[in-house]
Amino acid sequence: AFAALRDGELDVVLTTPEFLHFHAGRFADAGRVRFVVVDEAHHVGLARAGHRPAYARLGEALERLGGPLVLAVTATASDEVATQIGAVLGIDEVVLDPTVRDNLAIEDRRTATEKDAYLAALAAKGEKLIVYVNSREASVRLARMLRKKVPDLAWKTAFYNGGLSRSVRHAVERAFRDGEVQAIVATSAFGEGVNIPDVRHVVLYHLPFSAVEFNQMAGRGGRDGAVARVHLLFGEKDARINETILSSLAPDREDLAALYRVLRGIAEKEGAGFEITNGELAERCQAVRRGCRLDDKGVSAGVGVFRDLGLVTGEGHGAYRRLTLVDDAPKVELTSSVRYAEGVDEMEQFGQFREWVLEAPAEELLARFNRPILPTHV
Repeated sequence: AFAALRDGELDVVLTTPEFLHFHAGRFADAGRVRFVVVDEAHHVGLARAGHRPAYARLGEALERLGGPLVLAVTATASDEVATQIGAVLGIDEVVLDPTVRDNLAIEDRRTATEKDAYLAALAAKGEKLIVYVNSREASVRLARMLRKKVPDLAWKTAFYNGGLSRSVRHAVERAFRDGEVQAIVATSAFGEGVNIPDVRHVVLYHLPFSAVEFNQMAGRGGRDGAVARVHLLFGEKDARINETILSSLAPDREDLAALYRVLRGIAEKEGAGFEITNGELAERCQAVRRGCRLDDKGVSAGVGVFRDLGLVTGEGHGAYRRLTLVDDAPKVELTSSVRYAEGVDEMEQFGQFREWVLEAPAEELLARFNRPILPTHV
């Protein structure tokens, strides 16, 4: 492909920020990249350590490409995000489109107690439906529930999440687009870039993590201009689920201290370098600190924080990899870790979003997702 680009056989390349980051040199060697389009550009301003950080590094890739003309597009850019996009991508001019989608309606069921029964009744109508949940496990569970409660549509109900292979995800999306599948239960993996025109219902079964995700999910409905309804089924209980998920990505100070004590103890017995799984480390942390909330993901995030701080080095990838504690490491502040600081910031931002999305009147919520999030200062 790179040779074809160099020789003029290719004019357009579709790629990801991650691929561009790792292969910017090869693109540059082709000598023909003059125009770069960054879709879903809000990720440039929302990138966090461990959350598609390649978006935040696009500026480096553009520099290696020789400074091509850049077009960045998004429907969800606040003042802060827009400023970051401009700084990273070198954007000089901003064009705003304040179009309001007046075909979206809201069904406010935030206090609903029988969520599954409501969802089954909705699916039984036979109209095209997307249900958004916060975990892969929930996508499978709810799809099975719908197949059981609405047997006539069992064969037209599917789940979609990032754990499926690319070929299976494409097959599910194609079947949904063609009408072979009528109801799909999905994580946020089925969101950005999905442009299926005749979705009549979007259900937010769980609480989104941010206003941007809220807009992206709700915006999947009614893209053909016909009326579509956004059903809000999330509540306070779901907010606690989100906080648990976020805490595994950004462990608190006490849990990190427990993890470091465990690592130090292992190093004292086995030497500075050792192999151990995240699951084993999580079990040991729970043994040394009552109430420790670290799971496999939390341990992975914690080790990442320690790497940021120069306390730990590592070799290899996956569950088993070799960790080495750095001898005589200086005392450091957790806030010196970019990963930790961004995790704390993400938790604070979710707290603000949570308060708003659970308490705001339905009309205010509708006004948020039936129009783009635009910067006010440009």
